[in-house]
Amino acid sequence: MQAAKHEHWTSSFTFLLAAVGSAVGLGNIWRFPYIVAENGGGAFVLIYLVIVVIFGIPLLMSELMIGRSAQKPPLSAIQSFGTTRAHKLWQALGWSYLLVPLGILTFYSVVAGWTLDYAVNTAIGSFNNLQDGESAKIFHTLLASPGEQIFWMTVSIGITVAIVARGLKSGLEKSVEILMPALFVILIVLVLYASFTGDFMRSLRFMFEPDFSKITPKLVLLAAGQAFFSLSLGSGAIMVYGSYLTKDISIPKMAVGVAIADTFVALLAGFAIFPIVFSFGVENASGPGLVFVTLPIVFNDMGWIGQIFGVLFFLLLAFAAITSTISLLEPMVAELSERGKFKRARAALYTGAAFWVVGIFVAMSSNILKDVHPLGFIGRFHGMNIEQVIEFFSANVFMVLNGMLVAIFIGWSIKRSLTLEEMGMGGSVVFKIWFLLVRFLVPIGVLFIFLDGIFNISG
Repeated sequence: MQAAKHEHWTSSFTFLLAAVGSAVGLGNIWRFPYIVAENGGGAFVLIYLVIVVIFGIPLLMSELMIGRSAQKPPLSAIQSFGTTRAHKLWQALGWSYLLVPLGILTFYSVVAGWTLDYAVNTAIGSFNNLQDGESAKIFHTLLASPGEQIFWMTVSIGITVAIVARGLKSGLEKSVEILMPALFVILIVLVLYASFTGDFMRSLRFMFEPDFSKITPKLVLLAAGQAFFSLSLGSGAIMVYGSYLTKDISIPKMAVGVAIADTFVALLAGFAIFPIVFSFGVENASGPGLVFVTLPIVFNDMGWIGQIFGVLFFLLLAFAAITSTISLLEPMVAELSERGKFKRARAALYTGAAFWVVGIFVAMSSNILKDVHPLGFIGRFHGMNIEQVIEFFSANVFMVLNGMLVAIFIGWSIKRSLTLEEMGMGGSVVFKIWFLLVRFLVPIGVLFIFLDGIFNISG
């Protein structure tokens, strides 16, 4: 079968929309607010911003550079840099970049299904007139229902497969040109509403007045892990999107643009949620339940206007999820189609089906298989169900390991002349700072994140 032609983004702006869509996901809008709430507010935000600058942007530049230089998806890109024994060993990194999205997408698509379920149920009034404890009961009922979770997961994966199967220009570009502007409009509307009806000043102080006594090694490592997950580093998404860049587009500018937009959305999500939460006097540090348990109560107390904004909020989550899931499916589909294994549509269907099968076990982890602990005989994994084990190895191990290894690959394995050419910065001070960060600080820093994820060294 003839290999599929490697396409390119129509413009740098389209790439920026897609890359921001990949980065802006549930990690920003669902995960970021409750992690901020649980970890000192402004102290966490401050450390998070520092880590994005020191670690996030250099790694974004590195992944974009590998993809753009090779003009190939992750595995083929790593393989293209040489045939020596050392370079053959680096192919393991390419395989990891190819397979990690499989784990991430399986649990991500289940949570994406929750957002679709909540958007529909909010629209039809299922959350109207909630009594005490009913919101938590509704969420726990969803978790206890394998059929309902599998149905909405199937819808999520189906949408993702349909988009990716259409290719770069007809699929990915068209989807992000619709979803990303819609996402930003909904988010800004929610922030404006929250600022007028909620306790905006308290939220401002909570987010930007750091209590330095709360800064601990554990907080630093948690912020680093959140930045990693939020920016889609180590997942293959940024690398494959970078492969569709033309040579005239500046990698440093694109990396900075993605990091700024991603961080901006995470902060906006906080300002969409915290003013309302503070105003209604509900608990903000309530973990994942902040979105799926606490906010439905708040929207219910707001009356009919709350129903409208509830629908908008869960649609926002759904849009954010879909822009991320398409970027997670793309590396494998691009690899299979460009190697001539399958036509793109068939590659998307087969890969999506594989994700779906594993996703069934994830969806059943909170109900039928809740007492199954695959690695329970190992102390670190005691009590972890199937979903938690998959998430642990995907997000805490291989995603982070990929980031550390790609920094070493760029800093020590690839010829410096190639990095100079691809970055287009000559021997400038900015290039030298980036290269020093990638060579020394980033690998060491990410190593600590990796070790903390494995051994919980921060306590």
